[in-house]
Amino acid sequence: MVDTSERVTVRIPQELIEKLKQIQEVQGSPTISDTIREALEQYIELHLPPQNVRKVVVELSRQDNNRLEAFVREGNSVSVDDAVRSAVREYIRGRLEQFGAARPHRREGEVLAAEGSPPP
Repeated sequence: MVDTSERVTVRIPQELIEKLKQIQEVQGSPTISDTIREALEQYIELHLPPQNVRKVVVELSRQDNNRLEAFVREGNSVSVDDAVRSAVREYIRGRLEQFGAARPHRREGEVLAAEGSPPP
């Protein structure tokens, strides 16, 4: 976290405070301020992602979400976001191979080379 910070006062309805407290308990955040700070960071990341990143919001069933969270808790991934990113990459790779388009496209500035051959 940044060494400097600024205090901001915000009025929050009691109903929202109760929901934030529930999230705090589930996440194990030390304080409600930490919970709010994390929520703000996620909100900003969603609405102002880096220019090279595009955010996609996907709604999952409770069962699928629980499975993803269990997958992460078991140490199979560092986060739910990372698990989803990996799953999407693998799915796309498999579909490309299935349709004979296994050669990845080159992104700007990226050099692709087959193993043992010089870069193009």
